[in-house]
Formats: sequence, structure tokens, C-alpha cells
Amino acid sequence: MLINSHPAAARLSGGLPPFVATTDPARTAEAGTIAESALLSVAPPGISLEEGARIAERVFGIAGEMRMLSSERDSNFHIRLAGGEQALLKITNAAEDRAVTAMQTAALAHLAAVDPALPVQRVCETRAGRPWEIVTGPSGQAHVARLLTFIDGTMLHAASPGPDLHRGIGALLARLTKALRGFFHPAAGHVLQWDIKHAGRLRPMLASVEDGALRLRLTALLDRFDAEIAPRLPHLRTQIVHNDFNPHNLVVNAMEATRPTGIIDFGDMVHTPILCDLAIACSYHVTDGAEPLRRVADLVAGYSGVLPLEEEEFALLPDLIRLRHITTLAITAWRARRYPENAAYILRNAAASLRGLDAVDRIGPDRTAQALRAAALSAKPE
Repeated sequence: MLINSHPAAARLSGGLPPFVATTDPARTAEAGTIAESALLSVAPPGISLEEGARIAERVFGIAGEMRMLSSERDSNFHIRLAGGEQALLKITNAAEDRAVTAMQTAALAHLAAVDPALPVQRVCETRAGRPWEIVTGPSGQAHVARLLTFIDGTMLHAASPGPDLHRGIGALLARLTKALRGFFHPAAGHVLQWDIKHAGRLRPMLASVEDGALRLRLTALLDRFDAEIAPRLPHLRTQIVHNDFNPHNLVVNAMEATRPTGIIDFGDMVHTPILCDLAIACSYHVTDGAEPLRRVADLVAGYSGVLPLEEEEFALLPDLIRLRHITTLAITAWRARRYPENAAYILRNAAASLRGLDAVDRIGPDRTAQALRAAALSAKPE
């Protein structure tokens, strides 16, 4: 769809707006009113392509060829301007606490300041010079509209990995973690069910898992979490982290990928043990076959070369990888039952999560920890 330009509109089709440059939380802050995110049970904003185009023009002063992108909870649009520049228009779910949106926005500005070469998106200003604008959706709800730069390339989930790719992924995650190390925001402690440290809250969702044997298995693993894992998490290194370093959020250099070139979607940011962040990344790279942990070991080696792990972190990593799989299986089953029209998208990672859980269970957490520790110790510092 090509959106016609308006001759009186400032900046219209003349390039992207200026980037948000502040790292001051006060400038981007807006008081939050939601104690715990309701995002898991609220439908996306439902903004149409035509309305997205109007928002892009009215709020940000840009126009171009637009297409809608898939999203589980937001309305997202890719925009290609006449001059070739690209942008992402993101209309955030009304259920998301605006203080959390402010945290994500401030984090991107922080990263631009402390590690300008880090391949993350930049936030563009509105015509009024703000990081966002409030817009009204078709249901009458208020949504935050932001414009971000678009990182072009191949998404990791659609690529074939080369031999050094996973070391590069681990190194990039560690670099991102180090860049976020000095960042803080008042909304950092919000409760997000995708945060592994809250795995105990998954129990009510297990009723939506149709396979009875799997449901009992997940229940037993949550029992282990409550009794043995959760009490140890407060002793780990914690900070604000990306919390969703998955193949749908990583851009790579080619279909035959040799290195990661971009990180997107900071929508799940939380303050949590950095090991939870690493476990999430690892969980997506357990494979079938004779060496199911090979890619995970490479990822951990790359990570440890930039940010070495502590002994307690090695010991807990396999259980946290399993907990990410449990979280995916429970939440996606629960959401797919509520939104059957979007079930295919919601369940896109469920089969891989079950395979990953099976693999780590077969090997066992102790042997998995030994293999990952050996890989990390062999890594050369970068």
C-alpha cells in the first residue's frame, strides 16, 4: 500500500524524524497504573493499515509504502519512505503499563549513548519532539504510538546457521548485557510472566495443556523450581535485561548466516538474574540429533568470552533453560485456548520447546551443566 504525501505536512516523506537522545527516565516517564501486566489476556490494538498510515503522517510526519507485521500483542507496521529509509511504527497494547513502555524507550536511548555501535533500533521523535504519542484504537482504548528505525536483514528463524554463528550470538548477548549494566528505570520491577523467576505463577495455566502426561510432567518440574531453584535465584547477579533473545528477535547477515547483525523487540525487558536472560537465549538452540547441545555450548562459549559465568550460574543454567521451555508451553497453551483465531502464531514455538525440554531431560541437568561449563572454559576472552 502506498500512502500519498501531504504537501503541507512538515517532514512528510523527507526522511526519518530526529532520534530520542536522552537517557533521563523523567523525560520518557509516565505514571503506570497497572500493578501486573494484563498483556497475556488482552487482544492486540487492531489498528488497520489505513489507520496506521494516518498515524504515521499525523504524529511523525512521514509517509511511504506500508505493510502490517505479525505481532502477538501489538500492532506493528513496516514503513519504507520514498528515499529508501525504513521505519517500524509500533502501536502498543493498551494493557501495557506506560511506565514499562517508557523503560523500553529509555533503554534504547541509553544503549545509543553507551555503545553506539550496538545494532539496536533508535527511537524517533514525534512532530512535537516527544518519544511517543497517545492514539485511540478502534475500540476506543488509548495506545502508545512510537516510531523506531528498522533493522533490515534476514531474521535468524528463517536462516541456516553457519559454524561460528552461535558464538557470535552469545557474544552479542553478553555485550548487550554489559551495555545495560548501568541502566535503571523505576518500572524495572514490573511482573512479567515470561520472566523465568516467576515460573511458579504458571500453575493455573497448566490446565490448558491438553496432554495429561505432559501436564503432570510440567507440574513436577514446577515443584522442583519452587523447592530447589527459586530460593537460589536471589543470590545471582541481577540487572535489567532484554529477556527475549530468540530467533524472531535477531537479525543475521545472510540466509547462510555467519554473524548476528541486529537485535529487535525490547518489549519483555525486566530486572532479573542475567542468567535467566542467557537461559532464554540458549533454550531456542537445543537441537535434535546426536549433539543436541552443540549450538547451546557455542552460544555459552561466546557469552563467557565477553562476560564470564560464575560457578552457581553454571549449575543453575540447565534448569533455567528447561523453565523457559515450560513457560512457553504453559503460556502458549493458555493463550491459544483464548484466542483460537491466532493460535497458529501463538503456538509457533511450542513444538520446539517440547523438543528442547525432552533433550535436556534426556541428558540431565548435571551433565548439561558439565558440558556447558567445559565449553565456556575453552572460550577465549574477546
